[in-house]
Amino acid sequence: MSKRYIPRIREAAIPEDGGWMKLQEEGAPVLVLSVPEWSDELKQSVSGYEHTWMYDRANDAYLFCFRLEEGREYAIAFAREHAGILLNDDRARGKFSLLVTAQHLKETEDLKPCFLFRGISLKRHPRAGW
Repeated sequence: MSKRYIPRIREAAIPEDGGWMKLQEEGAPVLVLSVPEWSDELKQSVSGYEHTWMYDRANDAYLFCFRLEEGREYAIAFAREHAGILLNDDRARGKFSLLVTAQHLKETEDLKPCFLFRGISLKRHPRAGW
C-alpha cells in the first residue's frame, strides 16, 4: 500500500507570471511559473518529491501542494481568474511538467534554480466547473 501525501501547509503562493513552453530537455509541455517570493528558498534546483492537487472552494482555486525530500512544504494557488487561466489550456488536460522559478520570466532566459515536477496531471474537481 502506497503512502498518500497529505499537505500540512496553510498558505499558498500566487505566481507573478507564467506560461506554457516547450523546453528541449522535456518531452511533455511545460508550465513555467515565476514565484519571486521564493527567492530565498530557491537556491538550488530540486526535482519534486511528493505532490498533490487540491481544490479550494472558498477561493475558487486549485492548489498545487508539494513536499521536498527534506520535508519543506510549498503550495501554489491557481485562482480561476488568475493563474487558473493557464490550467484551462488544452496542454493541462494531459500529462505535463511544472517548472517553478523565483526568476522574473521577462528578465531572464535561465530558469535555474527551479523546482521541477514531471508527469503532472490535474484531476479536475467536479464542483469547480473548470
